[in-house]
Amino acid sequence: MDKGKLSDKEAALLAQARRETAARKAAPRAKAAPTPAERLAQLMAEERAETELRKRKMRRYGIGISGAILAIFALWVLRASRRR
Repeated sequence: MDKGKLSDKEAALLAQARRETAARKAAPRAKAAPTPAERLAQLMAEERAETELRKRKMRRYGIGISGAILAIFALWVLRASRRR
């Protein structure tokens, strides 16, 4: 088809289609879905970070709790030995 033979409506539709195509090319593309390997790597990294936080918390409170239990036991032993 020759451009001269297009009706006004057809020419407008063709121009609109060309503008949309140019806009799609100019617009940034959406990030492609991650591959299963990338998703697994991301999940492992998140789990590793969560585990690290949990270990820090256990270290922080674990020593204090263990010390408190040991202190209670020592006080109990001292009290039990004084009765005799």
